[in-house]
Amino acid sequence: MRIVLDRKTPKSAIRADRAWRFFIQHKFSPELDEGLWGFANWFWRELSKEAGPLNRDSKRTLTVSIPALDPAARDFVVRLASFWATDVRERKGRSLSPNLWRAPVVNTLNDRSRTGAEKVLVREFDTDGSTELNLMPILGTGRAFFSVQVMEVGGETARMHSHSAVDEYYLILDGKGTLRFNGKRIKVEKGDLIAKPTGPDAATHLLADRGERLRILDMEIWHERFTGSSTTSKDLVHWPDYAEAQLRGPGWGALLPADSMMTTTDLARHWSDRYRRTKDGKRVRRR
Repeated sequence: MRIVLDRKTPKSAIRADRAWRFFIQHKFSPELDEGLWGFANWFWRELSKEAGPLNRDSKRTLTVSIPALDPAARDFVVRLASFWATDVRERKGRSLSPNLWRAPVVNTLNDRSRTGAEKVLVREFDTDGSTELNLMPILGTGRAFFSVQVMEVGGETARMHSHSAVDEYYLILDGKGTLRFNGKRIKVEKGDLIAKPTGPDAATHLLADRGERLRILDMEIWHERFTGSSTTSKDLVHWPDYAEAQLRGPGWGALLPADSMMTTTDLARHWSDRYRRTKDGKRVRRR
């Protein structure tokens, strides 16, 4: 099967141009925000409807209408299209470009000379120069999220946290540091694979505090495919150091004090009480 990216809008074309403007909001260049995930999920679903099961021997040509894009954005779209066909081209006037197909391969150690979509998806996440490359927009969509994090000496990963609907794993690609795990401090080094299964008691935090730069592969596995139409892929993130909890998932998002969370025992005990919960977690009688 061949996929042709076209600046025009032929009949029966997949209208990625409209979707791009909707999710990326008229930007010609991708930026690391929620719009990329929305577009990637939409594009993935549309291609799956049209392409169906992969068939490399199919003679069919599928046209995708795209807006004007800079090289990084074009590379991003080509990478997504490359999952569905081994022949991806761009129409320029009456001629077609050479095959632009990109292999679904990213080198996790090459953080110095990235180009195209990879370069755009790298962001600094701390004042010490530490960086993160979010790989999911260019590795397809599904239940897994991957990112390469490079922590300079003295840097650290995201706050110490746990998940209610996500299994998370860390692979130490280079360097050495310290793992905080539920009150314990554990030395880690290159080659170590750290497991953090779902549960409020499995809270972790990685520190580059042993005099070396630390590079890790962060892997999150959601229990359900994370899509815009999903109703059950919700996650509660608990940050014990900050006494905060975050609700995240399609359709909702909230940050609340962890002390305001009550157990189900509390709910059962007061189920029949005529009360209203206040912002500080207390109950007042309703008249």
